[in-house]
Amino acid sequence: MQRLSREGIVETRRGGGGGAILARPPQDIRLGDVVRLLEADQPLVECFQTAPNNCSIDGQCRLKAHLRAAERAFMAHLDGATLADIALAAPLTK
Repeated sequence: MQRLSREGIVETRRGGGGGAILARPPQDIRLGDVVRLLEADQPLVECFQTAPNNCSIDGQCRLKAHLRAAERAFMAHLDGATLADIALAAPLTK
């Protein structure tokens, strides 16, 4: 939540009436931005880490480039969608 707040995606308030709300309209918040923030310290695979990297075939692996390309494609796809695109419809009132 701190990352989302620091980057201006949510606003937070403490106290009894506190909580979190979106800081911008949902159509202005890209899914890719949210995922990048939330996954910043979690690489897709170990060999993408800067340290420690204990992969025994790092430097010889022929899969790594394909995984990087897949990760870029995944993020590009998420960049094409917003929170508004995935939001549930408001419940019907009786």
